[in-house]
Amino acid sequence: MRIVIPDDFPPVFAPSPHLRRLETLGEVICYTTRAASPAELLDRLAGAAAVINVRAFTRFDAELLARLPDLRLISISGTGTDNVDLAAATARGVVVCNTPDANSDSVAEYTWALLLRLCRRVAEMEQRLRAGEWWHHYGVELAGKTLGVVGLGRIGQRVARIGRGFGMRVIAWSLTSDEARARQLGVESLPLDRLLAEADVLSLHLRASERTVGLIGREALARMKPTALLVNTARGALVDELALAEALAAGRIAGAALDVYTTEPLPAEHPLRQVPNCILSPHAGWMTDEARERMIAQPIDHVLAFFRGEPRGVVNPDALARNRS
Repeated sequence: MRIVIPDDFPPVFAPSPHLRRLETLGEVICYTTRAASPAELLDRLAGAAAVINVRAFTRFDAELLARLPDLRLISISGTGTDNVDLAAATARGVVVCNTPDANSDSVAEYTWALLLRLCRRVAEMEQRLRAGEWWHHYGVELAGKTLGVVGLGRIGQRVARIGRGFGMRVIAWSLTSDEARARQLGVESLPLDRLLAEADVLSLHLRASERTVGLIGREALARMKPTALLVNTARGALVDELALAEALAAGRIAGAALDVYTTEPLPAEHPLRQVPNCILSPHAGWMTDEARERMIAQPIDHVLAFFRGEPRGVVNPDALARNRS
């Protein structure tokens, strides 16, 4: 059996002793650079029965899947499945699994780190102090404000609980309404239009899909308060980045903090780099020692369990019936 990690860049899996556990199944190949072309990616994946997908820049679309007849399993490190054509994978009997619990606490906590920095401009005050300037910024107090959580999955739920701890009113909207979950969290479920209009802070926690790409565009931004703050630690594609840059530059919203982008790394000429009231972070929300350990161990656990006949974390269960024995 051949097991491939095509995109361990920057390297996370390669230095880990967990990787050796897969050697009981067969040959394990871990690439620590990005494939330079689709042809190189196909060459890396040729003959693989299982793939561990680390980075979202490797996309398993229908065309690529059709050229991998031996592939039976894609084990994703993390939550997002937007870089896999799930319908095509299911049709070909390729099982896809993910690790939704691996980084949820770390990303939720980082959401608040970005928001607090945005509210209080701590980094700028420190920078000026080190430069010899005694400068203060009158920031935003969160107690009593309204937090709008878009997406009440694992990360969104954690963010909502922390928001209540800050003494905020928490409102939420999800693609699939779940009133019982909202009530359990002490959260008020609202239509998206109302949430956008009422939120002092808008925090995004959805997967990228046909229904969510560009969700926060010009119309959505126009509904927000001019004092509102936007935080995105989910997927860059949820936000129309050009519209956001324009809204920030024009003062139509007060600020944004972003950890994810449509194109990563963020291009040097990107307009978001030019607006001062926007905090930019290099997709680092998951990066804690604890989350890293889980995000390495769990995808490997899933590969081992799958080939024992005990699949875990499957996101396309219909593929199990079609999977080749």
